[in-house]
This record gives sequence, structure tokens and C-alpha cells, in this order.
Amino acid sequence: MKYSFFSLFLCWVTFSIAQNNKPSYLDSLEQIVSKMPIKKKLQLINEIPYVKFVAEVDKSQKLFKKAESIAIKLKDSLILGDLIFKQGQLKSYQNKFDESLELTLKAITIFEKTKNYKQAGVAYGGLGYALKRTNLEKSLYYMRKGIKLLEKDNDLECLNPIYDNYGVVLNMKTKNDSALYYQKKSLKIKKQLNDSVGLGYGFANIANTFAEKKQFNLAKAYIDSSSVIREKIADNYGITVNYVQKAEIYFIERKYKDAIENFKTCAKLANKYKYTQLEQYCYENLANSYLELKDYKNALDFKDKYQILKDSSDNIVTNSRVEELQIEFETEKKEKQLVEAKVEILAKEAKIKKRTTFLISALALAFLLGLIGFFVYKQQKLKNNQIIKENELKQALIRIENQNNLQEQRLAISKDLHDNIGSQLTFIISSLDNLKYFEFTKDKLYSKFDSIGTFTRSTITDLRDTIWAMNKEAITFEDLKTRTTNFIEAAKTSLLGITFEFNYPEDTNEVTLNSLQGIDVYRIIQEAVNNAVKHANATKIAVYFILVKNTLEVSIIDNGKGFDKESTEAGNGLNSMKKRAQEINADFSIEPLDQGTKVRLKFKL
Repeated sequence: MKYSFFSLFLCWVTFSIAQNNKPSYLDSLEQIVSKMPIKKKLQLINEIPYVKFVAEVDKSQKLFKKAESIAIKLKDSLILGDLIFKQGQLKSYQNKFDESLELTLKAITIFEKTKNYKQAGVAYGGLGYALKRTNLEKSLYYMRKGIKLLEKDNDLECLNPIYDNYGVVLNMKTKNDSALYYQKKSLKIKKQLNDSVGLGYGFANIANTFAEKKQFNLAKAYIDSSSVIREKIADNYGITVNYVQKAEIYFIERKYKDAIENFKTCAKLANKYKYTQLEQYCYENLANSYLELKDYKNALDFKDKYQILKDSSDNIVTNSRVEELQIEFETEKKEKQLVEAKVEILAKEAKIKKRTTFLISALALAFLLGLIGFFVYKQQKLKNNQIIKENELKQALIRIENQNNLQEQRLAISKDLHDNIGSQLTFIISSLDNLKYFEFTKDKLYSKFDSIGTFTRSTITDLRDTIWAMNKEAITFEDLKTRTTNFIEAAKTSLLGITFEFNYPEDTNEVTLNSLQGIDVYRIIQEAVNNAVKHANATKIAVYFILVKNTLEVSIIDNGKGFDKESTEAGNGLNSMKKRAQEINADFSIEPLDQGTKVRLKFKL
């Protein structure tokens, strides 16, 4: 069986660590690559995992520097850019911000020249994160630039840490909810990629956000999850950072003794692994913690330690150099853009000259084609006029047909008016005439008058409803809904002990019915509700409108005593409903339920 050299190397390193032989990962790697071909050596050094090279800063720098010389010799720009960017990351951990920035900008220049936009995006993200404590606005600007480049190809592996770090910078801007959004987005990707190293960072950063939001229990839970992962994979830098984040949570909670204990542990580890920036940060916060406890001696001691480290790395010359490097980088990019703009202008001028020659040649041809076109246009105009006249004739015929349809609907409603209202008025006149031929007591006479009055009011309501329908060429669904609602509200007022439910669809502004459909649907609802009240002794009545595309379905459901479909004969009310349904070509049914009755009407609008 054959194994790759890299696989054998990993097995050897794992075996060495398991046997507790003292050489570290990078020591073992250095021994192996010394005997390898130059290209393999370069590739293997460049592929050192992040968690390994940040664990041993000095050794990593030496290896990367050697590999940089090889990359220059082999003219391998892609790997050269990677190596320079990684050296920049290591410099930031040592508090050497001017060197870190210079290396990062150099790497970005290489990536952009070679059109390696993926690595350029990663580098812009790293540049932005490095500037978070010196220039927050620039930090956000460069990180957004990196995210934009990587989101073009949806590169989840590279977007993962940048989303996470962007959340950290947003936290510094006190935009905690936005920070949490990006950190959780990153955490989802880490789980998807099985990124155990990244999970440690993700949990720790989310913990910091919850601490800023004063949700300390959640913050501690996420920190504990991060610590478990980082201990398991021996992530030196991550383990060290977790002590700082625990300390910061305790500081916000005003548990200053617990904060001091964690800051001290972090400072000790940072000194051991040469994370100068982290060590300096711990001393500053230890001084602040002792000040809160009014322990001025210890506060002064740690302030001195902080100042010694600060003076060695963060002075006026360094800060001005950082600003200069940013200005130089931006200026170089603008100059490059100006050169590109000039080249583009020259190219456009050449295109314009070429186009002018072409236009002059084309004008003669265009003139000739214009003459031909003029004759074609004349011919086409005659055809168009003929088509317009034909369309006008068609529209006139459609209008006549619509008027005929409207007239038919009005005739049908007029017939309803004659049959329904006429018979009701005849009944009222007959009732009044009959009063002349009978003798009534005063109470009976009043009762008779009340009955005739009630019937008359009902007739007037029916007449108004019919006139409402006749006066409209079309009835909107909103009209029908309003009319039905008013009827149900009136019924609620007069019929105590009965609950009404009315449901109708939303967004019906464009839905219309013709006048015959409108009055017939309304009358069927009235008749069904009256039947439920008078004959079924219902206590609950529901009216449902369901609109699907161009079909309207109306259901009236009550919880009354129902009826026997086999033995019950159809009365005037049921026959009236069926007749109205036929007039508008609607499917009509009335069905007994387990408790109650359902009247259903369905038709095309």
C-alpha cells in the first residue's frame, strides 16, 4: 500500500506527540521539510494550520521567512502572497502594528495583481480586524470590502472567520444585535464545515456579545463551550484569549477579584507564548480592576508593566508610520485607477473614431434604406388604418353585447321586483282593505297594524336592495361585503341570543359581480339566515366567502336542528334560493350536518 509523504508526516507527528517526545509540531515539521524537494517544502510550510502557527510565533516566523525566499525564487506569487499575509498576522499578535500593516498591504497588492480575489477578500478582512483599535471606521470599511469580494462566490470557508470578526468590530461600535447576527451566521457555517478551531472562536465571540448585552449567564455558557473545544485541540492562542473574555465578563459584573485572577492567568500565558498585544491588554485591565478595589499599589505596578510594553511597541513614530502606510496604499490604488481610467479613455477615443467612419459609411446606406422605408411605411399605414377600423367595429359590437347583457340582467331584476315586491305590496293593500270588514278590539287592531308595519318595512328594505342592484352596471365585492355586513349587524341587534360569524377574503379590490349576481347572492344569504333563525332554532350562524381565481363560493352554516333530506319537502324559501342560483348559473346545494345545515353556492364571476 502506498502513502503520500504528507500523510506519513502527519502520522509521524501524531505518534511523536502521543509518545510525549518533546519536539513540537513546528520542530517536527522543520526536521521533515529540510529533506524534502523545494516545491514540496514550500507547499507544506504554507499549509501549516492557523491554530498551529499562532501557537509558536517565533518558530512560525522563521519558517515563513524561509518559505518566502523559496516562493520568490520559484516565482510563485500565489503562495508568496499567502506567506506575507500570515507573517502580517503574527506581527499583530506581537503588537508590531506598523510591520503587520505593511505586510498585509503588500499581500493585498500581490493578490490583486494576480487576480486572486478570494485571498484579497481574506486579506482585506484581516486588515480591517487589525485596525479595530486604531481606526474603527477604516476597520469596518476594509472588512466590508473583504466580505463583498468573498460573497460574490459564496466562499463559506473564507467568509466564516470574517463574519465572526466583523461581529467583534460591530460590538466595539455598540451594535450588539448586528454583531450577534453575523456571529451566529458564522457559527452556522462553522458547524456546517465541522470547523472545530473556528467553533472555539465563534463561541467566545458570541459570549462577548452577550456580556455586552448584560446577559451574563449566556455569556459564561458560551465561554465554557469555547474552552472545552480549545482545550481539546490544544489551541494555545484560543485558550489564552478565553481567560481574557472570562475576566471581561467578571469585570462588567463588578466581580473584580474573579476578573483579576483570569487577567493574571491570561497575562502569564501571553508572556509564555509571546502574545505581546494580549499581555499588554491584560496589564492595563489588571490596573483598572485593582483601581476599582482601591488597591492603588497593585494598580500602579500593573500600570507600569502596561506602560513598559506600550512604550516598546506603540509610540508616535509607529502610529505615524501606520497612517503613512494606509495613505501610501490608498494613493497607490488611486494612481492605478487613474492609469486604468486613461487607458480606458484612449480606448474609447479609438472606438469613437472607428464608429464615426462607420457612421459616415452607413449614412448613405441609411438614406437609401430610408427611401425604401418611406414607401413601405405608406403601405403599412394603409393596413394599420384598416386594422384600426376593424378593431373599432369589434369594440362597438362588444359594447352593444355588454349593453344587451346589462339590459337582460335589469329585466331579470325588474321581474324579481314585480314578482316579489309587487306581491308584497298587494298583500299590504289587501290586509289594509280587510280591516274595513272586521271588527277588532283596540289591542288586536294595534297588533294587526304592527304586523302590517313590520311587513311594510321588510318590503321597503327589499325594494332598496333591488334598486341598489339595478343602479349599478357592476357590483364590486366590497359593495356586496358591506351590504351583507350591514344585514348581519342588523340581525345581531334584533335577534338576541344568536352569534354571527362573517369571514371574507382579503385583497378583493379588483373583484366584481354583475348586478344580477349581486342581488341573487345577497337574497340567498338573507333567505338562508332567515331559515336558520325561524325554522332551525340556530344559536350560531356563519357566512363564509371563498374566492379562488375567478370563482366565488358562498357558504351559510348554522348549528340548528337540521332537517331530514329524504322526508322534508322543499318550501317556498328553498325553491326561491334554487331559482336564484339557476339565474346566475351557480351550483347550489343544501346539506344537513351532524348538527345544523350548510347552504352552499358556487359560481364563476
